[in-house]
Amino acid sequence: MFVGFHSPHRWEVILENIARHFGLPESKDFNFLFIATFPVILDAVFKYWIFRYLNRSSPSAVATYKSMNE
Repeated sequence: MFVGFHSPHRWEVILENIARHFGLPESKDFNFLFIATFPVILDAVFKYWIFRYLNRSSPSAVATYKSMNE
């Protein structure tokens, strides 16, 4: 699901299409700021969810995730 969510080109395409769909002017500065912050925040929230809530229901899943990151 999250494979490639750090890809800046993909985010540029998504943001340009959203702006075009809603008739908003494209802002390169906003796009660069969004691309620099949103995937990082999304990654942090996802990892927080894994270690906070998934640990309660499935400790083996968290152990597997930790071993994948190492």
